[in-house]
Amino acid sequence: YQEIVEASSNRTGIELNSYDYIQYKIVFSFDQELGLMFMFITDLNDELRHTKRQLETLQKEFLDTFGESTDNLDPSLMELLDPIMDSIHRNLKTKISLVGFSGVGKTTTTKLICATEIPSVHIPTITGKISTVKIGKLYFHLWDFAGQEQFSYLWNDFILGSDAVLIITDSTLENVEKSRFFIELIKEHAPYSHTAIIGNKQDLPDALNVEKIEEILGLKTYSMVAIEPNNRDKMIQIIADILGISTDASPLLKPLFERDQLIHQARVSLENGDIAQTAEYFEKISDLCLELGDDSLYKDFYEKAKKLKGYLTNQ
Repeated sequence: YQEIVEASSNRTGIELNSYDYIQYKIVFSFDQELGLMFMFITDLNDELRHTKRQLETLQKEFLDTFGESTDNLDPSLMELLDPIMDSIHRNLKTKISLVGFSGVGKTTTTKLICATEIPSVHIPTITGKISTVKIGKLYFHLWDFAGQEQFSYLWNDFILGSDAVLIITDSTLENVEKSRFFIELIKEHAPYSHTAIIGNKQDLPDALNVEKIEEILGLKTYSMVAIEPNNRDKMIQIIADILGISTDASPLLKPLFERDQLIHQARVSLENGDIAQTAEYFEKISDLCLELGDDSLYKDFYEKAKKLKGYLTNQ
């Protein structure tokens, strides 16, 4: 950061530049006259031209909103930029690639993340499929690769530019050992991506446990049963963990973590017999679900809060 400041201070006017640091690309704009610096920190494989364009959009919106009087700017007013930040992140969608051989559950995992109907039979994905998924208030591109070996000539191109790669395995010894192929593919074509193993089909009797899979492949491994719809939140938490997303690093994801925390608090409150507190928690959860665009969960908790309040009124 200090190097960027020093380099920028030696110039005049508005400078738009970038700086590579370890596995990150720092794209910055420095306005010498106003003494303001705008900065994005992205992965090395993000397209620089596109990132610069979005940074220029943010700078313009900031100056249009706050003008040049920024000396005593109240930090809480930065919430006014949430809509533009939401739009920028939508335009800079993170690319998450799901790779693995045919039949391991890539499409089922994709449908689990996207909260769409989970298939009951295996239908091979032809060439590949790209979905847009919203997690919290963040948007991601989800790439589901064809796993059949006759499409292997496409894998190099598909995996390029991935921010994260999830290697899906069916947790059998044979498939886990074959999946070493994808690790080498990632090293060659997406070396800066965040990579992890999803040990799917953990409910089957011949499934290796995640510790054994991790030992064989040498990568962080997460257990999963993708045909179970209730595992969607777990899968989202896995993605957040792989990408290093936290509420501090990305406030747009904060409502998701707040919702999960409130659900836990509501469960504890209900177990303790505190109906009034539970109703209050349910109401807060329904509001957060509405904000997150999860209408079905919003209705569920809204109705629960309504019933508990009705119960208290009749006492």
